[in-house]
Amino acid sequence: MKAISGNHELDVSFGHGRAYQKGNHVHIPLPDNHITEEELAALRGAADHFALTVRYHNDEKHRQKSPSTRLAQDVFNCVEDARIAAIGASLMKGVEHNLSAELEKKCCEQGYGGIHQQRGATLGDAVGFYIREQLGITLPPTADHLLALWRVHIDSHIGSHCAQLNDIKFDQEAFSQITCQMIIDLGLEEESTEEIIEGETEDRENQDSEIGSDASDEISNQDMPSHSDSTKKLGGELPMEASTIGSTDSEGGSGEPKEAIDTAINAHRVELKESHYKAYTNVYDEIVVADELCDAVELDRLRALLDKHLQQSQVVIGKFASRLQRKLMVQKNRNWTFDLEEGLLDTSRLVSVILDPLQPLVFKQKKETAVKDTVVSLLIDSSGSMRGRSMTVAAMYADILGQTLERCSVKVEILGFTTRAWRGGQSKRLWLQQGEPLQPGRLNDLRHIIYKSANMSWRKSRRNLGLMMQEDLLKENIDGEALLWAHNRIVKRPEDRKILMVISDGLPADSSTLLANSSNYLEQHLQYAIDKIENHSPVELVAIGIGHDVTNHYRRAVTTTDAEQLGDAMTEQLMNLFDDRTNAE
Repeated sequence: MKAISGNHELDVSFGHGRAYQKGNHVHIPLPDNHITEEELAALRGAADHFALTVRYHNDEKHRQKSPSTRLAQDVFNCVEDARIAAIGASLMKGVEHNLSAELEKKCCEQGYGGIHQQRGATLGDAVGFYIREQLGITLPPTADHLLALWRVHIDSHIGSHCAQLNDIKFDQEAFSQITCQMIIDLGLEEESTEEIIEGETEDRENQDSEIGSDASDEISNQDMPSHSDSTKKLGGELPMEASTIGSTDSEGGSGEPKEAIDTAINAHRVELKESHYKAYTNVYDEIVVADELCDAVELDRLRALLDKHLQQSQVVIGKFASRLQRKLMVQKNRNWTFDLEEGLLDTSRLVSVILDPLQPLVFKQKKETAVKDTVVSLLIDSSGSMRGRSMTVAAMYADILGQTLERCSVKVEILGFTTRAWRGGQSKRLWLQQGEPLQPGRLNDLRHIIYKSANMSWRKSRRNLGLMMQEDLLKENIDGEALLWAHNRIVKRPEDRKILMVISDGLPADSSTLLANSSNYLEQHLQYAIDKIENHSPVELVAIGIGHDVTNHYRRAVTTTDAEQLGDAMTEQLMNLFDDRTNAE
């Protein structure tokens, strides 16, 4: 890897978890003693891919050219992967073999060999495979099978761009420009309108300033959909504090028409996002307690498997629990009111009492602690991309978090979200039967799981967490509706402080919904849900991304490059939240 990357200071480690790269560090899964030749080639392929990326890929250039919508970003990333693979294949035949083995393994893990309809195939991967083929790489069987479903469509739209790709594969910037044009030709994004003549820009700005006040009046008088009407379309109203819904700072507003215009436009934009989001049908959705999805014997087996993982990581888990419990107990002991005329004697003031027996302010009283009157809801992404070490570690830390917080008198709720089927369930079948109407909305059946409710004791609910170890449960993820569901549960709780922590490894993903609607349909609704909670709700929202940057969406968020860092991230976020409350008081 150091030789291929040209970086002899590259830090390479081997261990549990999936492969990842962060800066100058690369982590590769540890091969076991019985690894096959195919598995070894795939492992080498992962190493070669990272090494080539270090040498021939520039993150800053990639971010500058990256498109705005989710599906377009997928295509852009897959084409860049194809460019890097083509460079490696042209330089070293052994690397080409390894990259092919890695690609075949990924395709098999995604189940691409069993897909026989275009609607079930991922366009981003298909375009990436097409570009590899055009750059002279022989595709492995499963990748070729998936590309066959899209080949005619892709070739008709972007085939004309491919003749020059091989000559510029070492030029990332030029290659990215052609990729962006391909994305436009595929209809995933519109032509950029940023290149405007400077004189026209100045004229437009002058016109805007002249009509600013009129535009403000016009926008403010528009009929906007009401909050209650739009949220009912989600299958449940989003409870909010009456004083915060639609509240704005009125002081000085009349003197700044531009800010008034921006506020009105943004408010209207949020409402439009919500009013356009819908489910084709809610009939097949379900909210289910974990023990209803599995028989008792299987649930006991899964719980034993989770306990085995906990035992293997006892040192790390114990450190995490001790840090969190120590922080919470300190917060409880810190909540005293001093210098009172009555209460418990403050022993630190004994000297003052002896010197002046009439000194009145030598007593203290215990305050109601912010820690005790708190409920924490943990919402875990239970999608297929979490399969493996990510889900195992999430289950482990959800288990220890629940125990630790309840030991400190903090109520805990543990929830999960996924779908009932891959690539659309009964909702999609109903849509197909009814003639595939345009813009159908969400086309999969939701499955929201209650592993532990806030009022359920840990003794009764601990077995339920074993269900997270059942890999057949993990399918697709529709984050926006799951976030609103978890919020609506916790916001009704009597506790004074409510914290909602989301653990996810990516953005919403449901192929049936995205292929039948706009490519950013689910992501746009997630942004709406986050905005409503962060800006109009008493619930404190925090997100932790595993291998995916969530800081662009959530105001309070942290990203971990590997599942093994999840415990530290959860601890730090909770500690920061409690520190913020203590400092505010």
